[in-house]
Amino acid sequence: MNYISTRGGESLNLAQILTRGTASDGGLFVPESWPMINQQQLDELLTGEYADIAGRVLTHFGGDSLPDDVATSAVSTAMQAFAPPVGPPVTPLEDGLWALELIHGPTLAFKDFALAPLAEIIAQTLQHQNRQATVLCATSGDTGAATVSAFAHRQNLRAVVLFPAGGVSDFQRRQMTTTGASNVLTLSVDGDFDTCQHIVKALYQTDAAIKYGYTAVNSINMIRILLQTAYYFRSSGIVKTKTGKPSSFIVPTGNFGNIYAAYIAKQMGAPINKLIVTSNDNDVLPRLFDSSSMQGLQTVKTISPSMDIQVSSNFERLLWHIKGNDGAAVTQAQRSLESSSGYQLSASEMQSLMQDFSAMKCTEEDANKAMQYMQSRFNKTICPHTATAVHAARELTPDPGSETVIVETAHPAKFSHAVHQATGVTPAIPPHAAGLMEKEETFCSVPADLAAVQDAISDFFAHS
Repeated sequence: MNYISTRGGESLNLAQILTRGTASDGGLFVPESWPMINQQQLDELLTGEYADIAGRVLTHFGGDSLPDDVATSAVSTAMQAFAPPVGPPVTPLEDGLWALELIHGPTLAFKDFALAPLAEIIAQTLQHQNRQATVLCATSGDTGAATVSAFAHRQNLRAVVLFPAGGVSDFQRRQMTTTGASNVLTLSVDGDFDTCQHIVKALYQTDAAIKYGYTAVNSINMIRILLQTAYYFRSSGIVKTKTGKPSSFIVPTGNFGNIYAAYIAKQMGAPINKLIVTSNDNDVLPRLFDSSSMQGLQTVKTISPSMDIQVSSNFERLLWHIKGNDGAAVTQAQRSLESSSGYQLSASEMQSLMQDFSAMKCTEEDANKAMQYMQSRFNKTICPHTATAVHAARELTPDPGSETVIVETAHPAKFSHAVHQATGVTPAIPPHAAGLMEKEETFCSVPADLAAVQDAISDFFAHS
């Protein structure tokens, strides 16, 4: 199993891309082909313990290139930090409607289920190789919190997290800035998430990338996405066992990594029907479905900040499939997007896209109504991101041939103000996060400038 760049360059194994961000040509790594698995192997991915499923996924995707049994042992070790039950619950709400609760990890968001094991895999691999590395992370909130939790206090790793100033909730920011870990640098950037992501991608192309051993844990890291496929295998397997039907997942989507993981699971045979993308007012993906045109606009701040994105980086991976694995065509499209002119998909490309996906925008008013509905109908408190999926579930005509699964991406306590404004309910903070809002914060404020960010990192290295 080898991985190539979406823009046509390089061919590396899983171990070689473990600590890589973008490829050398600026593209993202994708598997050259999907693993061929038999029915028994598929059944093993759909049932059993969550950590076993995640380990099997990596094995199918070339995990034997990692040292010893890291692909399986690291996942089991990382899952020890999760409260039981370790596997995310798949809860029936009513006939034909389920909720996949990805909110019970250490930082109360779906990112935990991939970042915790990824951190352990990287740490164990570097220990085998007697190397150090620096994790770079641009975040709209949840990825940064999960990164800090997973990498704080590790001996052979440093973590540098960039978040947009004023662009994350107070709870999210404090999850990143209150650990007191000497190996973590948190940077508040005077820009939006797309600016942070652009700076991180540019850092991988600098001389400092080799000097400091920069590596990625954003969803541009392919192994993180592979780990996320585990909960789509497991949940679709549970639903199929209980109902005899496949699942259609409605996924709140910003950077396209989470829903791309579901796409991978579907390509490998998981009982998945449709994949529905939902967005807030930053509706770059729904606009694509409506107009065939990919073009970012000005990012606006919303009550669901983790989706305040206008450049969905991981869509480049799907674009590679849509364009017939043509790296040159992807390069041309991405360069056009990066120059702000965007690109247009052909009729046949749109047809290919819509075989698996659809998309829906959810306004702030819609999200508030969805939170109110879930509170009154099911006595279930949800976050504003999950509300976009609930809105879609209520608007779409149910498919009698499949079950609908709403993906809950973050705990409502992370967005307490927005939830209370909509429902009158103040979400309870889980016990392990109690006292977070009173802890002392440590972070640096920097302008939205590559050189300024690199200077802050260099200073951090000089004094840590």
